[in-house]
Amino acid sequence: MEFARITLPREASGPVREGPASPSGASSPAPLLDVEGLTKRFQGVVALRDYRLVLHEGEILGVIGPNGAGKTTLINLLSGFLRPDGGRIRFRGQDLTRLPAHRIPALGIARTFQNIRLFPSLTALENVMVAMAVRDPPDVPSTVLGFGPWQRKIRRMQDEAMALLEQIGIAHLAHRLAGTLAYGDQRRVEIARALALAPSLLLLDEPTAGLHLEESEALIEQLSRLHRERRMAILMVAHDMPVVMRFCPRLHVLNSGILLAEGTPEEIRNNPLVLEAFLGRLGRSGTA
Repeated sequence: MEFARITLPREASGPVREGPASPSGASSPAPLLDVEGLTKRFQGVVALRDYRLVLHEGEILGVIGPNGAGKTTLINLLSGFLRPDGGRIRFRGQDLTRLPAHRIPALGIARTFQNIRLFPSLTALENVMVAMAVRDPPDVPSTVLGFGPWQRKIRRMQDEAMALLEQIGIAHLAHRLAGTLAYGDQRRVEIARALALAPSLLLLDEPTAGLHLEESEALIEQLSRLHRERRMAILMVAHDMPVVMRFCPRLHVLNSGILLAEGTPEEIRNNPLVLEAFLGRLGRSGTA
């Protein structure tokens, strides 16, 4: 199991804090994303139970846990692909809980998928341009009749899409059909397509899945640079523990749909609840 790759201490320390403490009397900025009591059931099975999250502008959060922990369910709920059975999702103060998926990107939330979902018969460049058309849809008359404003917009979209592909390191593949690209390059096209929506919040579902170590490291370097340049918030679901520990200064640990723990990577390494859940260490030793 991937969690075995964590370097764990010989003795577990006390439980983690439940988030950073604010100075006494200091007012906290309004959160970008505020999630309360989020719950999802599938035919009686609870995939996510009473999940809560406060995420601020520019913050990076990693969500980890074993298969079936509820990680992808969380992203599907935040992006509108699933409707919750309970709880509330607010983004910049707006309630998104019942909004359909097609209305979410325009608000500033973009996502990638664990199983890549590109348009295989379009080029890498065209895949990115599709997202731009969602962000800034053309007017019908100029599109149908080929008026000059639409032609100029197309050229601007091409230039912007090419710049994104260059930022992510695959501009040389811009005119290749997406379906013919190597797996790692398809991952990068999908991320570039999400960035084309100019999101304030980027949801990444297993972005390094299926990549070699060198590819994973290169992708994380690119994401780190893009985060510094764009200051967008990022929520990343991942199994790749070295990647998570390196990229995410704050972690949530899900287990059977429940938020088991949160804290810094070091706090999570030392958390006895996490050790017990993923290694069974405390249960075998009989200590509490």
